Amino acid sequence: MNPRTLVEDDDDYSQIAFSLCLVMDALLPNRKIGPATTTTTEQSVGPARRLFRGCLRTLDSAADAYLALAYFIRDLRTKLATAPPQGAQNVSFHQNNQSLSRILAIPGADSIPFTYLMDLPVPFSDRDLSHLATCHMRRMMDLTFLQDGAEWGGYYSLPTWYDHSGEVRFDPAMHGIRFTASELVHTGDIWLHGTGGIDGVGAFELRGTIDGKTGALRMEKIYVNLDGRWGWVGFLTPFGITASWGEQWGGWVWLYKTAWCSTGASIS
Repeated sequence: MNPRTLVEDDDDYSQIAFSLCLVMDALLPNRKIGPATTTTTEQSVGPARRLFRGCLRTLDSAADAYLALAYFIRDLRTKLATAPPQGAQNVSFHQNNQSLSRILAIPGADSIPFTYLMDLPVPFSDRDLSHLATCHMRRMMDLTFLQDGAEWGGYYSLPTWYDHSGEVRFDPAMHGIRFTASELVHTGDIWLHGTGGIDGVGAFELRGTIDGKTGALRMEKIYVNLDGRWGWVGFLTPFGITASWGEQWGGWVWLYKTAWCSTGASIS
């Protein structure tokens, strides 16, 4: 599939709007966290929910990215709320690595600068819903935004089948990432290179491209001192980078500017 058609032709824009609402709801401060449920409305946008629970599919549209992120955030908030003060919960990899104790705060709906990032369309205008999918692109695809020296961090989930429990699990936070970016003249796409990243495995870099029209992202996470790399496929969204990682082995990724965390960006 041509990535330039993902937003322009294939999306159901009402689904995008609904998915955005779910993400905002998941990010609301003081929102009561409970087990995920499936309502009739959520079933009506079923493919993205099945993608999230399966954990081994790529994101085929911006709507899929938003809906997957909503469930990712809900599960992540549950884990962080019940994690011990010094240490990440439910980590099954790299048991001898000291960085298991790293927990990064996550942004709230009141701390991400949406009014700056999104050129929200006028309600009931001719392009109100169709413009919603890309209204963040002008700001967030700007090179000054991507390479302003700010730290990026976030989380990735592990495969639900890893321990046969069906439970979504997370490795320790990624942090320390800083991007440089350049525009590819012939396509208008953005080349992105992230350095300084650290997670529960070790130091890593990120290299990849963002489609200049749709925000579709393809990236590799390359460990510096290890023979390991993972592919990411996803989207640049108003909430940061949302992607799936891996092919036969994988999960979901959420990466954001740590300055967006209302409780601070410190690592415990």
